[in-house]
Amino acid sequence: MECVFCVLQNEKFEVIQLVILLFSVMTNGALLPSASLPLHELHLVRCLIYISHRYFAPGRSLVISSPATYRDVQQELIAEIHRTSIWPVVVTADGNISKPNKTEFIDRDGSYIILIPDGNIEILKTEIIGLAEGRKYKFTRFWNSEARFVVAGAKEFSMSQQKEIFNYLSKFRIYNCIIVSKVNCVIDKEYSRPIDANNVDICMKLLVYTWFPYQSSDRCTEVNDITLLDIWVISAQGHFTKNTDLFPRKISNSLNGCPMKAVVRNGHWYFTTNYVYYKSSNRNVLRYIEGLEYDLLRVVLQQMNMTFVHVPTPKSFEIWDVPQTKNLVSGLFGKEIYIALGNVGTNHIVESNIDSTSSFYMLSARWYVPCSVKYPRWSSVFRILTVELWLVLIISIVTASISIHLLGDTAARLSGKGIRH
Repeated sequence: MECVFCVLQNEKFEVIQLVILLFSVMTNGALLPSASLPLHELHLVRCLIYISHRYFAPGRSLVISSPATYRDVQQELIAEIHRTSIWPVVVTADGNISKPNKTEFIDRDGSYIILIPDGNIEILKTEIIGLAEGRKYKFTRFWNSEARFVVAGAKEFSMSQQKEIFNYLSKFRIYNCIIVSKVNCVIDKEYSRPIDANNVDICMKLLVYTWFPYQSSDRCTEVNDITLLDIWVISAQGHFTKNTDLFPRKISNSLNGCPMKAVVRNGHWYFTTNYVYYKSSNRNVLRYIEGLEYDLLRVVLQQMNMTFVHVPTPKSFEIWDVPQTKNLVSGLFGKEIYIALGNVGTNHIVESNIDSTSSFYMLSARWYVPCSVKYPRWSSVFRILTVELWLVLIISIVTASISIHLLGDTAARLSGKGIRH
């Protein structure tokens, strides 16, 4: 009986050890096979987890957006991210954010994962607009150029679809972005051979694409071609083949002569912008722009190797009210305008998705300089020395003259007495 009890106790201890080992594997973040997801979607989650850990800043908000029809992949991704818990996670479905609208929960320096089942641009537009708009259809949130975007899907995206996605994101000035999508290899049946059990679907891969703006004067913000960065191999746990940087620096200090399309509003002030009108030799009325804002922009463009392009200022831009600012927003999204000058402070910006430079203020100050006192020419002689020195000099001269005169009289007397003797 004692031996039987010992055997049962040992078996029980081994079972407990096995359970503890299994629990530790699960809690350490190892991605276990999911029975609800196909293999290519499971590897998509693994690939996104790898990208998140390597390229997303810890502590910054991570927004995961997907349509309602893609919730299975989203839920699996959220479950894996919560095992590590190094980002505050914000979840959206069909553009509806699951937090109160008053909460400014989206960090401008955060990261974004947008899941779309295929390369349908309309689904992406719904997700992006849902992230940017508030409940009253006003853009209340926007991101800066440091935010990292990942558009991912478990199906194959065509090249035209990816270019369309990149082009749409560039309208929001989102350049720090990649696309992760599936691609299937073509295997010749004549030379095909059985696939190893550990390499299930080895010919199915996830490709990571991006694009680089400002490469030349004819390749500025238009998405003409895209670049393959790396390949995720769907084999075993999955891995990247090149381990290249998926978020390289895309915008250098030199922009290769690309245009800077600017609308210059007449600020009627030299410290901002001002239109100066003049008549040419043909008696045509011409104008040129002056002002510190304009001069500063020209200096920056010269250093960044950009070409200044003056977009004619519509009359609707001269008065900054709500409808005219919306026209400016549409011009910015349509890439017709890149920047607006001319006393455009934060008080004019009613659309919060437009960013402005730091405001400057002019302070007036007065100072007084006493006028010089004009002296007569003859007084310049007396201003050579101070009054004290003049007194000492006069006293010295008088004393010397008196002393010389007395000495002369004394010498004369003494000489007269000598002659008489």
